[in-house]
Amino acid sequence: MGVRVVNTVFKFGPFSLHPVSRTLVRDGRELVIGSRAFDMLVALVHKQGEVISRRELMACAWSGLSVEDSNVRVQMAHLRRELGCGVNGDRYIASVAGRGYCFVMPVETREAEFSSHIEPIVSDATSGDMSPGDTPMIEEKSKAGSIPLRSETILGRSSDLEELSVAVEERRLVTVVGPGGVGKTTLARVLARHVRTFDQTKFVDLSVITDDALVAGAVASVISPHTRSGDPLRDAVTWLAKKRSLLILDNCEHVIDGVVDALSFILAQSPTTHVLATSIEALRVSGEAVHLLRPLGTPPNTGRMTASHALAWPSVELFMQRASDGGHKAKLADEEAAVVAAICRRLDGNPLAIELVASRVGIYGLDGVLNLLDNQLTFRWRGDRDAAPRHQTVQSLLDWSYALLSAKTQTVLNRLSVFGGEFDMDAAMEVIADSEISHADVAMAIGDLVDKSLVALADLDEMTRALKLREIVRTYAASKMTSADERFETQRRHALFYLRRMRAWDSAPTNSSVSLREPHLGNVRAALQWAFADNGDNEIGAEICALLLDVFSDTLQLDEYGQWYKRALASLPSELRNTELHLKLWECLATAWLFGGVSDQDVETAFEKGLELSLNLEQHRRHANLLAGLCMYHLKKGDFRSGREIAYSYRDKANAEGGPEERVIAGWMLGTMHHMVGEQVEAAEAFDYSFSRAAGRYPSNLCYFERTHLLLAKIIQARVTWLRGSPEIALQMAENSIDEVRDHVSSLRASLTIGIPVFLLSGELERAEILINQLAELTTGTATPEYSEACIAMRGELLLLQGDAQQSVEILRGKLTSVGSIRLPCMINGNLRALAEALSMVGEHAEAISAIDTSLALSERAGGSYFLPELMRTKAMILLSSPQPDFTAVQRLLDEGTAIARRTSAIGWELRLYLAQLTADQMFGRRLTNGSRTKLGEIVQSFQGCFETADLRTAKSYLRGEPDTALAS
Repeated sequence: MGVRVVNTVFKFGPFSLHPVSRTLVRDGRELVIGSRAFDMLVALVHKQGEVISRRELMACAWSGLSVEDSNVRVQMAHLRRELGCGVNGDRYIASVAGRGYCFVMPVETREAEFSSHIEPIVSDATSGDMSPGDTPMIEEKSKAGSIPLRSETILGRSSDLEELSVAVEERRLVTVVGPGGVGKTTLARVLARHVRTFDQTKFVDLSVITDDALVAGAVASVISPHTRSGDPLRDAVTWLAKKRSLLILDNCEHVIDGVVDALSFILAQSPTTHVLATSIEALRVSGEAVHLLRPLGTPPNTGRMTASHALAWPSVELFMQRASDGGHKAKLADEEAAVVAAICRRLDGNPLAIELVASRVGIYGLDGVLNLLDNQLTFRWRGDRDAAPRHQTVQSLLDWSYALLSAKTQTVLNRLSVFGGEFDMDAAMEVIADSEISHADVAMAIGDLVDKSLVALADLDEMTRALKLREIVRTYAASKMTSADERFETQRRHALFYLRRMRAWDSAPTNSSVSLREPHLGNVRAALQWAFADNGDNEIGAEICALLLDVFSDTLQLDEYGQWYKRALASLPSELRNTELHLKLWECLATAWLFGGVSDQDVETAFEKGLELSLNLEQHRRHANLLAGLCMYHLKKGDFRSGREIAYSYRDKANAEGGPEERVIAGWMLGTMHHMVGEQVEAAEAFDYSFSRAAGRYPSNLCYFERTHLLLAKIIQARVTWLRGSPEIALQMAENSIDEVRDHVSSLRASLTIGIPVFLLSGELERAEILINQLAELTTGTATPEYSEACIAMRGELLLLQGDAQQSVEILRGKLTSVGSIRLPCMINGNLRALAEALSMVGEHAEAISAIDTSLALSERAGGSYFLPELMRTKAMILLSSPQPDFTAVQRLLDEGTAIARRTSAIGWELRLYLAQLTADQMFGRRLTNGSRTKLGEIVQSFQGCFETADLRTAKSYLRGEPDTALAS
């Protein structure tokens, strides 16, 4: 019978990477690097030489979660340190600015495969007179009456086979340890046929032995079945010692004491005998070498998966083979790859579970099987009828392991099913312990469950080892907790524990890492699901919800935040209405909805409810924060006049009821809104007041919207500084503002969106492109389409400045076909202006005029715009380039734009308008006069610093008497 073992091994430098067995080996020794870092390394090595974005690495290492970029950086630093990047000049992983990471070390790929025609295991005779139930199954030579070995294809086990082949040669006792169904028996059988250096191999299946006292007789009956004496094991060992022998003891976990007694005698009396044992837990005897058999590797949840990529993983290949055997004849399609990968992940890569579930694809289809995984029906799906009883269903497999546990350990396992993800020992003890089970009992039981492979070890963070129930074990354990009272009390303790933990996180220093909390999200979700269920506790759920935004920040998507807040408000007990908790929930809902893309009416309702309740409760800080949020709402929708009025209200409230901190916050808000309506002098004064008063020490009690206004004030101050003629300082301000929020995804998105125009206006196109690429990474596949739209629009502006007007039109026209559909109206003027200019350059003058007129109308509706002089300049240049230019209209636009720029001290706009005037003069046939040069020189002299923007370089070409060069630029 042919048995094939397939695996891919990646070799680079002194390392060997085994994805399917999840091991990294350096110079023959396994290197433990943590699960997150391992997943990232697999992704990088698999695409050696290609750049992988941070988002793709997040998808690989944090499947199904939205996390901060800082997580990737922390894990990458850890991974580089473990690999020794930079040591002796070796480079493994390179950072590619603005794009991601690339594995640069040469990689050798080896397909390890063992293939041979295997005969059944040799045993010298049959068991002639032992009745079923009293004797082990004996594998014999192929002859009449023997039990044939099932046809098996072993996938993803070549590394294990290699290591075990060496181990059984070098060590006298090797134990293969792993959870039920992981393939220990199959691997042992394959190994027995692969190893050729033993004179004989004896295979003993102990699964039918029910008493430790019967182990010795069972082993003896296989070694020498015809021996009849008072001490059959001694006689059998005497016979065994005549040859170099390999003795395989399969399924030892339920009779470990008997196995240990027998082995101690065999190894002492027969020096030529080596033993390979398989067990759910280690035997723990002197000289034992343990080989941990891990589940099959499963594809990471990257969100983008092809059939060929998925089939490279042995779990998927096994799934499709067994699905085909069960009647599903279609090949795996690209659109189905993610579904199969998800099924394999849900089954924890367990080969037996994969085989049993895959056999039903022909009946239920792939989507149907995935949907049924939460149903205990899948536990009872039968496999091959000739399989061992414990391998015929997942239920029987888990029943076998469960029966090995003490009653107290069974209770602990059942209660652990309430955890929704990874957990630490402190959490387990607090949630599981009660009057009948102590903390010590929990710790001992969990140790036993880890030993028996029912609880797995995981990396909670860089410093903490965590625990996790495998998915199929969790579902099984939940079904065993039949007492409704026990389940309720355990789930209540679980919810209360994570509520306490969230309160502790909320009171921690503001610089504590949110990324360290991300692994706990599954448990917080589980607590919320219980709290809002029919038999849950709505008050606990509401209190957890009130902490979500502050504790987890960017870790959850805003739409999920909104869903939880709506449930909390809808189910809030009557005695908690019109309380601080009620107010906090409305405040959180307004936050989630403001940035989550719901309708304006819903957002306004949330703010109205929150403001009204804060006044009734005399919660002045909450009221101030909600005013700051309402100002943000009007800013986001492009209603700058209303936003300025709200900022004035905040200032008045701060002066009347607040202190110095509130007046500083008011300055940030007013500076932003003055800038947006085009009042640059007032904006600069407000920013100067607030930042000088703060002196780098910002208020420590800022609420969410107030923190956001600080973020906006810093980056918008850079824009004001640029307009007022200090581009060098402005660029540095923008860089600093962006760098300050690198570890906070939503803040970084906002800073990039507002800050990139400073680089575009300055002509710093290379830097702008890098930042646009970074913004693209942050917005791909997220629930923030408004930032994605802004990023695409800015890429269109970049293309225009790079001279590719046609491509710019295609991008901008595609995003701006309907002004009403724009999700970030405050960005629309700049986008429409760029589209109008690009259309003009490709000869679409009528559409260009329409676009710029729309932008001018929106500016007027918004109550003014800092962009108004630039819009007038753009319209003048479009008219100037039309087939029949209206010189009067051109001049009027330039004059009006210049007057506005001078009135608002927007030197940046004034220079651009004057350069447009010079261009128009040349087209009118007017020559550049000394008076014109003098005026241009005065404007240039108004700029501060040595940095030259693209506009300043053009101006200096005019001043040198090189008008052709100026026009070309």
